[in-house]
Parts: sequence; C-alpha cells; structure tokens
Amino acid sequence: MSWRAYIADTITGQLIAPIDIPSFAWSISVSDSTLSTTKDKGAGEYDASGLTLPWTSVPGSTPAERVAMLAQDKRSIVLFWKTSLDPQDLGTPILMGSISPRTDSWQDTSFTLNSVMELLDSRILVRENTYGRAANSTTSDEFTLHGSWRGIAAQVGYMCTDMKPGGRLPIDWNNRGESGNHSMDFKGFDAGNQSCRQILESIANTENGIDMQFRPYLAGNTVRFSFQAASDGYVHLGQSTVHRLYCHRYGGDLENVTIDHIGPVMRVYAAGAGSDKAQLGYLAEDLSLCLQSDPWPLREMTLSNTDTDKAEQLAASARGNLNANRLPLMQIKGEVNVNDHDSTGLPVNPLGSFWPGERMEIALDGFPGMNDGIYQTRLMQMSGDETAQVKLTFDVMTDPIR
Repeated sequence: MSWRAYIADTITGQLIAPIDIPSFAWSISVSDSTLSTTKDKGAGEYDASGLTLPWTSVPGSTPAERVAMLAQDKRSIVLFWKTSLDPQDLGTPILMGSISPRTDSWQDTSFTLNSVMELLDSRILVRENTYGRAANSTTSDEFTLHGSWRGIAAQVGYMCTDMKPGGRLPIDWNNRGESGNHSMDFKGFDAGNQSCRQILESIANTENGIDMQFRPYLAGNTVRFSFQAASDGYVHLGQSTVHRLYCHRYGGDLENVTIDHIGPVMRVYAAGAGSDKAQLGYLAEDLSLCLQSDPWPLREMTLSNTDTDKAEQLAASARGNLNANRLPLMQIKGEVNVNDHDSTGLPVNPLGSFWPGERMEIALDGFPGMNDGIYQTRLMQMSGDETAQVKLTFDVMTDPIR
C-alpha cells in the first residue's frame, strides 16, 4: 500500500498524468478540533504542503511543457492511497488541491495546494450584471435564500461556481433546493463580506451549526468533490459508521496516545452590538463546580459578538459557549499505521475507510491517566506525510475527573 500522485485539471478534475512527489505533509479536518474555550466550529478543511519536485520528475521535455503541467491555479495535484496490486487501480483519492503558490529554482519546483475552501474564498456571492449597475454606479440588488442550512449552503456554492463565467469546479452541490426553516439575506453592495467561504463558515458557526466537508471521489478518469453537509436535525456528518481502535499496554492499532486536559469555565460574559453603556450584554453562569465539597476555582471568560443586536440571540450564544465549557474537558490523540494488516492479510485501517466526522470507539486498557474502558468520540482531524503513519485527533469530550 502506498501513495500515488496525479496531475489533474482544476476546472474539470480530469486526470492528466502521474507524477512522483518525494515528500509532502497533509491534513484533513471536519471542523475546528482545538481544545480551547474560545473557538468557532468552522467548516471542513484540508491542506497539503512541503511538496518539492526535481525538474526531472515533472512530465514534459521543454520548459513550456513542464510549466503547463504545473500551471498555478489551472492544475491540481491529487493524492491517492492505493491498497491493491492491480496496476489499473488508481486507489482512493484522499485529497486534491490546486497548485499555488509555486517557487521555481534551478534544481526543483516547490508549492503548496489550495483546498476547495481556499478557492471558494475568492468567489464572491454577487449576482451577475448587478454590481455597480444601479443609479450613479451603485448596487441595489438584494435577495434571500430559504431552506435547510445545507440547502442554502449548496445554493450559495452553486451560485459562486456554476453560475459564474469561468467559475465551474468539479463539485457536486448536493441537497441544493432542500426545504427548511432557515433564511439568509444577501446584499450586492456588501461584496467584501460575502465570499463563498465566509458564508459557508458563518452557517457552520451558527448555534447548532452543521458539519460541512468536500470529499473527493473517482468518477472514471476524473476526480470530483461531493459536498457533504449534515442535516438540520442532526448536525454531525458520518454518524452511520462506527470504527473501533484499540490501545492497550501491549500494543494495539492506536499508537503513541496522548490525552490533553483543560479545566471548566463557570461564567461567560457575552458582549453584543452597541458601545459603552449602551452595549448589549448577557452573563451565562453555572457555579455548581465551585460549590461542591472539593471545589474548582472560578474561571471566567468573555465572548464578543458585536454583530448581534438581538438579546435572545446573544443569550443563546453565551449559553451555548458555557454549555460547551462548563465541565472539565479532555481530548485524545494518537496514530495509526494505515499499512497494518490482519492475520488474513487484509488492511486493518486503510486510508479511505474512515474520514473526519465519523464516530469512533477508543478502547483504552492500562493507560496510566485514564480508567480502562471504551470512550465514544468522533474523528475530527487526520494528518500525515508521505509515509503510512497517520496522526488522529479526536473530538473534545467530557473529562471523567470531577
């Protein structure tokens, strides 16, 4: 089992040629997995960096041919994880990103890959032929999108890609037009705050915001992205699959385990719109851990939502933040070798068989700082390099210590 890399066309996803990449680093997430009291959920992201290729490995016999193969923005790199011995089998696409920026030297060329979300950061939700077209070169266009959160997100993405000249990308905007109880207003003159990425992340960061992820798949000789988004009723992705990893004193498939811990927060001071004495404010608190027989020391934090001008919306944000931090928290991290096989020779945890967002059961046995047992969590991020060793970061969970 090993990595394989291909050059592809950014607009269509069409595979162009295989290419040998000696080293790289990669990461895929479903949302922010930082163990912190102040964070946004964010949307799923991936990146690849540290890609350096000697010119001899770039297809082409002339400078023009080589540059065409690695043209920034126009070309992408797809990283496949291959498990079979069939030479016709390309493997499972794990990530794909457009080349940019790129730096050439006499010996080699180096670059990073832009994810779909980075591409969408430069797509603005403004309808064609409306910007600056009103009286005195102003913009008067306004519109509202209605539906489920993922339906709105998919429509925004579609408007920022397929509905723009030269805007097409190989993305399946699933659930576009799905009905629901949400709405978002957009004003054409507010172009500076309406990049597609900003809008998708704002949907993810709402109270009970949904998971979103662009997952690559192979369709014939092209690689496309399936826009995966959770429903309003259940905001997490990949909940139909449960994987189990084992970590015990004699080994296991989850290696190099570490567990981070952070203490509870008892008060959240949330500030909304306005200034000075007129600023909207709400205090959410839970002092129960300060009042128990072996108390925790008081810990307070502030939260700023200066765009929020509704008291109940600010209160909901403060309560949600408090609820996420009112108990001690912990986070498990570890590593798996995706080249491991079972006694029958089948791969145990090959890449492509699990994705960030999916449910995980971690069976701990003999870990000095935790009771033995099975811990229910989600995979939030996986990362690695050109080897088969993959680092896993799991969701923050309540620490059993009280």
